[in-house]
Parts: sequence; structure tokens; C-alpha cells
Amino acid sequence: MPFLVAVHHLKDFDEWLKLFKGNPPPKAGRWRLMRGIDDRNRVHVVGEVQASDVNAVKEFMESDRMQDVFRRVNAMSTAPLEILWLEELTP
Repeated sequence: MPFLVAVHHLKDFDEWLKLFKGNPPPKAGRWRLMRGIDDRNRVHVVGEVQASDVNAVKEFMESDRMQDVFRRVNAMSTAPLEILWLEELTP
């Protein structure tokens, strides 16, 4: 199953959280929000999606609206937003 991971290094978590809540992930998939224990401004948004939904999620992420959101996120971050697509492996 594919996973999307968005890695954030934020200046202010609370400011980012307001933006995130106003621009939630797409409906497709199961989404988790994870925050660093030692670095509270390090946040990962993890989406587990069906292979059949990958293209729809990619289109959502590439939309003009989300590109604007990502520009705003980068302005409130200490490092550029990193978006990874991963697949789960069986050990």
C-alpha cells in the first residue's frame, strides 16, 4: 500500500496547525498527524492510500490551492517542505 509522508520543520506549530485545519488532506486514504517528541516543531503528515487513489491524491497535492498552501507552509518553516511517496515492505 502506498504512503505519502509530508515532513515539516516549523517555526511555530500552532500557526501551522491553523493552516492545516483550514486545508485538510484529501478524503481518499487514512491520514495521521505526527509530532516530534524531542522537537515539537517537527511534524509529519502521513497518508496511507489505496494504489487506486494515488493519482487522485497526487492531483489534489498539485492543485493550485494546495500549491499556494505549500508556499505558505514553506514561509513558516525552517526547511522546505519535503513530500515523499513510499511503499511498505514486508521484512
